[in-house]
Amino acid sequence: MVGGSYLILEHAHTVGWTSTRAPVPVVGGPPPPPPLREIVGIFAKNQTITDALSQNGLPRQQIFEMVATTRPVYNLARVTAGKPFWLYLTPEGRFHDFRYPIDDERYLTVYRDGDRFVPVIKKFPYEIRVEPVAGDIEGSLFAALSDAGERDTLAESFAEIFNGDIDFYTEIQPGDNFRLLVEKKYLGANFVKYGPILAASISNQNKTFTGFRFLDENGREGFYAPDGKSLKKSFLKSPFKFARISSKFSFARRHPILKIIRPHLGVDYAAPIGTPVQAVGSGVVVLTGQTSTNGKMVRLRHSGGYETMYLHLSSIAVRSGSRVDQTQVIGYVGATGLVTGPHLDFRVFLHERAIDPRKVIFPPNPPVPPSRFAQFAQLCDMLKAQLDRAAD
Repeated sequence: MVGGSYLILEHAHTVGWTSTRAPVPVVGGPPPPPPLREIVGIFAKNQTITDALSQNGLPRQQIFEMVATTRPVYNLARVTAGKPFWLYLTPEGRFHDFRYPIDDERYLTVYRDGDRFVPVIKKFPYEIRVEPVAGDIEGSLFAALSDAGERDTLAESFAEIFNGDIDFYTEIQPGDNFRLLVEKKYLGANFVKYGPILAASISNQNKTFTGFRFLDENGREGFYAPDGKSLKKSFLKSPFKFARISSKFSFARRHPILKIIRPHLGVDYAAPIGTPVQAVGSGVVVLTGQTSTNGKMVRLRHSGGYETMYLHLSSIAVRSGSRVDQTQVIGYVGATGLVTGPHLDFRVFLHERAIDPRKVIFPPNPPVPPSRFAQFAQLCDMLKAQLDRAAD
């Protein structure tokens, strides 16, 4: 969970980073049971649950029984280093219950019922709030959202909505602005994680792009313009979410090593070695290999006569003949071949003719179907009203 902050709400009380769990006495009622002793720990590297709980006074045989009973529900033999756990003991030191976060949506609780252990997987009781976020961009989208008090993951999600229309490194200008509506998940008063973005808008170089989240008949998420056209293109504008162009497409570029004028039929993106490279579109891997000039490379064939190439990789993550999806990692930035430093040489071909990747206008995915457009339009009207208020 983000920031290592877990909060579990259960049995009308809160369990967090506290040391006791004492019930509040009821005036005129029976005396409350004695408080439980709470132990909060974090699993160390290579530490087993037996090691962790036995160090806190639980008999090893009892731990073995708990793990065996829990196995059909969750395998506690595979706890993750760095994750916390909660162990509750009675004042006499007997086991009462154990809790462990499985992921950021679920946690395991194991409690004692007489002589047996009872394992249950529960969902974190999130409170979901829809909140507006808006701001002006002076440097980057990341910086603007950080200034607004948001996390980098929100910038990544926002950029994915418009990455078929905007290259968020090369095309963002000072004075651009954005606004969005996003679900935020809270446990108690603590913000934990983002849910989906519901609506988003960005003004870039005096042109405004707006998208609304809409689910298809199978529950798959898509973002669409107010007229129902899909914002997702058949190709992304860049094989990176964020990267710097170090050399542009040219039919007459002076080669930095050979010192001669020759065509450069791609766009170079400067990025650290090991940066993931994503396929800009779905397709088939038609070539993986290495040459002295291009280094390690991947070539993909897409529909419509398009092919893309990714050169100078440090390693390749796909096999020739396999199918890949848009945004799938196909390799990692390197400095193989004839280069002066780590970068990706990205190339696009249409019917075997090289074209400038920055100038290609790819077709969008299918629009909202006519049978569902009335439902989409009603949703747009509601979200647009909220989105407009975000800019006020």
